[in-house]
Amino acid sequence: MPAYKGNVTSAMILILASASVITSQFMGHALVVSSVSLSPASTVIERALRWLATNQSADGSYGSYFEHETAAAAYALWLNNSASSNAARAFSLLSRELDDSSSWFWPPYGEADVAGSVLYSVSASHHLSLINLDSVSARLLEFQQPDGGFKGYAAAPDYVSASSSVDTSLALWGLANSSSISSQSRLSAINYLLPLQSSDGSFRLTSKIYSSNSTDSLGPEPLSVTALVVLALKAAGYAASENHVSMALDFLTDSASKNFTTGSDRNGHVYGASLSALALATFGRASRASDAVAFIISQQDSDGGFRDIGRGSSGSNALDTGWAAIALEQVQPGPLFGSFLSPILFVGIIVAVGVGAVVAILAVFLVVSRRGSKQTAASGAVLNVLTN
Repeated sequence: MPAYKGNVTSAMILILASASVITSQFMGHALVVSSVSLSPASTVIERALRWLATNQSADGSYGSYFEHETAAAAYALWLNNSASSNAARAFSLLSRELDDSSSWFWPPYGEADVAGSVLYSVSASHHLSLINLDSVSARLLEFQQPDGGFKGYAAAPDYVSASSSVDTSLALWGLANSSSISSQSRLSAINYLLPLQSSDGSFRLTSKIYSSNSTDSLGPEPLSVTALVVLALKAAGYAASENHVSMALDFLTDSASKNFTTGSDRNGHVYGASLSALALATFGRASRASDAVAFIISQQDSDGGFRDIGRGSSGSNALDTGWAAIALEQVQPGPLFGSFLSPILFVGIIVAVGVGAVVAILAVFLVVSRRGSKQTAASGAVLNVLTN
């Protein structure tokens, strides 16, 4: 066989073999990365959980009057390890305080958002057996006002407790998640929330106040307020196609593209980003939820905790650290490929390129062969002329 034919054949075999190896290896790799979270998120979670464990008091709390922080921390610790002794201590404390009608967050002077967030944490972690749910839910429903909202927010200048979207959302989230609210009470709460939506999709704190800047508020800015409403609506059975939900998700999506900044505040809100990640993920907007996760990862303090700088937090705290960890644990970072179809498509491209290369080589081979045949024929003719 001529040398060039041998070279062509060898090249064809090499290309086909390479394509086969690349295809098999890439397919295996693609399937792995689509189901395994990125290592930076795992490291961030580990450091955050270590901060929560280290800064927990012996009784399981994170300070007096910080049940909402303890609830976030307990749920984050439990998500990582349901047998966590730190989580067990926190839930033991929270369940006792929920059952105690004299706890500071209960009526007549308490706040529905704190009680609601604690109930949600206890319910989501499957600890309802630790409390008297009928008594707890009845007590929480005492916060509901004639307008359908739940009270707890006290606005200046008179500081009289009034209904707010944050109190209503967290109360509804806890009650709906624990299946301890009647359809009428649920509908009344929803009818209070929906008119608070602005034209840009965000939700106001009250009918008169857009948002609060309180450093201990569970809804310090429009991002977190809107995300809380979305999560409450999800628990109440709303779908992503519902107009109010769709508008709110668009607002959160736009906020993600702006690194969760609001107005003149250029620091970004890790608390709002954490709640937004959960809200976007629970309604199927995975790519934007992944954007929120990326932002959260970038905000971790050197001690492993988190703080919402835009809210004025002076250092890492259990509220921001707890919700950041919850978001990172429940929302997977974006995979290298969004679906199984993408790696299939990529492999198809690789195979197509390989086949194209083979076709090109065959074409060159045919051209060279024809030229060789013509040259041979011409040489034979010349020889005939010379010999004759």
